[in-house]
Amino acid sequence: MRRCLAALVLVLLSCGAMAGTPCADCTAAGGTYHTVAPPGWNGRSKLRLLLFLHGWMMEGGDIIEDAGIRVPAGRSNYLLVAPDGVLRSWAHAGSPSRARDDIAFLRAVVTDVKSRWPIDARTVVAAGFSQGGSMVWDLACHAAGDFTAFLPFSGGFWEPLPASCASGPIDLRHVHGRDDKTVPLAGRALFGPYRQGDIVRGFDIWAATDQCRGGTVTLVQSDGLECQSWSGCAGGRRLQLCLRSGGHSLFAPDIASGLRWAASR
Repeated sequence: MRRCLAALVLVLLSCGAMAGTPCADCTAAGGTYHTVAPPGWNGRSKLRLLLFLHGWMMEGGDIIEDAGIRVPAGRSNYLLVAPDGVLRSWAHAGSPSRARDDIAFLRAVVTDVKSRWPIDARTVVAAGFSQGGSMVWDLACHAAGDFTAFLPFSGGFWEPLPASCASGPIDLRHVHGRDDKTVPLAGRALFGPYRQGDIVRGFDIWAATDQCRGGTVTLVQSDGLECQSWSGCAGGRRLQLCLRSGGHSLFAPDIASGLRWAASR
C-alpha cells in the first residue's frame, strides 16, 4: 500500500511539472496570441520559436493565415506565434498607443509558449512587419534577453531615437524596400509629435550597441537583396541592413532567408 501511495505521489508530482497543453488561440498575461505548428510535427520533438508581430490595423490571425509567413516558418521547423496588439496597434517607444506595456506582454507570451510547447531555446526569433517591425526594434533595444535573433521588416525606431540600448549586443537583420512611402528609410512626420525614425541612423545605434569595430561589406544576394553587413562586433554578433526594390511589402523569400540566417546565429 505504501509503495502504491508513493508511486501515486510521484505520478501527481510529475504531472504537475509537465508543460501546459498546446493551444491555437491562447491567452497570456495582458492579451491573446495565436499559434500554428509545422505540418507533420510529431507532438514531441523540439521546435524553434518565431514570434511574428503584425502591422498597424492588423491582427495576429492575419499573420497565421498568411501563407507567405506560415509556409517558410513551417519548412524551417518554427512554431509560428502571432500575438494581438491592443486596438490593432503596438505601444513601442514613440507610438501613439499607450494601451498596454507591450514589452511585458510579449515576454509573457514567450513564457507561456515555452510552458506549452517543447521550444528549442537556441532559436527564439522576434520578427515583425511595419509597426510590428518597430515593436521588434523596441524589444531588441530594451528586452533582448528572451530572444536569440531579430528579423524586423519595414519598420524601425520612432522619434525620439534612443540614446542607447540597455539590452546590449544583439543579432539583427532588417529588410526594407528602397521606395517605401509608408515607412520611408529616412523616416517621416505623421501627425502631432509622432515621427518615424531614420533607419540608417537607427543602425548607427545598433552598431554602437554591438560595439562593431570593423567596417561594413555590401553584397547583392541571389534573391535580389542588397545587404550591408557590419564586422568586428562584440561576441561575434551580426548586423545586416538589407534593401530591395519596391515599396512597403513583405516577401516570402525574405522571410525564408531571414529564418535561415537567424537559425545560423
